[in-house]
Amino acid sequence: MKSSIATRPGNSLVTLDEGELRKLGLTAADLAEISQVAMRIQPENPLTVSEFGRDVGEHTSRYADSLLDQVRNRDLDVAGEKLSAVVHVAKRMNLGVLSDKRSRLPIVGPLVDRIRLRSGRIVGEFDSTRQQIDSLVREVEATQSGIRERNAGLEDMHVGVREEHRLLGIHVAAGKMRLAEVRAQLVQLREGGQGDIQAAHEVADLETVATNLEKRINDLMVLQHSALQSLPMIRLIQSNNQMLADKFHTVREITVPAWKRQFMLKLTLNEQRNAVELADTIDNTTNDLLKRNAALLHRNSVETAKANQRLVIDVDTLREVQTTLIKSVEDVIRIHHEGIQSFRQAEAQIESMRSDLQAKLSRTPAAGTVSYQEAA
Repeated sequence: MKSSIATRPGNSLVTLDEGELRKLGLTAADLAEISQVAMRIQPENPLTVSEFGRDVGEHTSRYADSLLDQVRNRDLDVAGEKLSAVVHVAKRMNLGVLSDKRSRLPIVGPLVDRIRLRSGRIVGEFDSTRQQIDSLVREVEATQSGIRERNAGLEDMHVGVREEHRLLGIHVAAGKMRLAEVRAQLVQLREGGQGDIQAAHEVADLETVATNLEKRINDLMVLQHSALQSLPMIRLIQSNNQMLADKFHTVREITVPAWKRQFMLKLTLNEQRNAVELADTIDNTTNDLLKRNAALLHRNSVETAKANQRLVIDVDTLREVQTTLIKSVEDVIRIHHEGIQSFRQAEAQIESMRSDLQAKLSRTPAAGTVSYQEAA
């Protein structure tokens, strides 16, 4: 089945079938508009060919540039950075801090200091962290609102691109229809103007128009296909935006409150754990103290009993003292005896030396010498 347009170059009737219309995204209802657009192309005026469909192409290019701006827009990166900041703040919360106050309890005081949870400081840190998270969540909400607004703009863009796709199809169909008319006119001119110089010039001019028109039709077909490609791109960006907006909603409504609840549960569980650890430590310390005191009592009692039953002076001490005393007396007597014997021996030796000296000095001297006694 074919749909025809009442435009006749000479006696020929140019028609477009419905299959070709569907390829261009058109229907039979668009035939009247196609006919009107086709009438803008005047074969005798080459300027109408070069400008054919240019306004629609420029409009489509602007949509494409806007779409690329949406793809390159950094708001999504900023939103991701804010979401990462929320996670970083949550991870930074310190649940293991201890009390700055020192316990004055003896023995177990240092244990209490090491185990006690700094509840006041943790609550303060939690409040500060909660404020940071709330502030970041508010920024995420603003980004979320911006994403939703952008999706609404993308929806308008989608409608506009679809219309541009249709208009480009109408121009392509009109151009093809007009091109067919020009080619039919060329056939008539060639058949009826053989040998006519004027007819030859008309054929050459009309061939140039046909070539340029075919090139323009091809350009418009490329633009139409580009517009067709933009439609799924817009839907994909909208889908990504919607998923990101839903993710931010989940973070704000579910994740952050869950963090806060789990933090409070963690605080309570830490307090319970530390209380149990402190109780066990105290019990262990008590048992250890009892055992050490019992051992000390036994040792002191035994040593006290032994000290109480002991003589003022041990017999062994008296025996040792007496032995030493007797030995001292004996040694003194022995030394005296040895001294007397030594004196007697010395006296005898001195007497012998004296006699010997006397004898030597009293010997008869030689002639001319004087004895020691005479000299004396």
